Amino acid sequence: MTLTLTPEQEKFIAERMNKAEYSSPEKVLEEGLRLIQVKEEYERRRAELRRELQIGVDQINRGEVIDGEEAFKEILAENQKRPRTKA
Repeated sequence: MTLTLTPEQEKFIAERMNKAEYSSPEKVLEEGLRLIQVKEEYERRRAELRRELQIGVDQINRGEVIDGEEAFKEILAENQKRPRTKA
């Protein structure tokens, strides 16, 4: 693969190398590609969270909710029914 860089891109890479941030143009490119992967994962997770939040909003809108205090009471009651084990 052959890449053609603009003068600005070449200057950017040279500046990073002069600051000893990267040892070669390839290292700069590797970091850029890594950051693209991080961004894509962030966007994927963000979309997933938005879908999950929408499920919750839809449940609230349908009245499928339980009072927080009541939920904790139920959790504590269930927890008390469980047999205790010695550590």
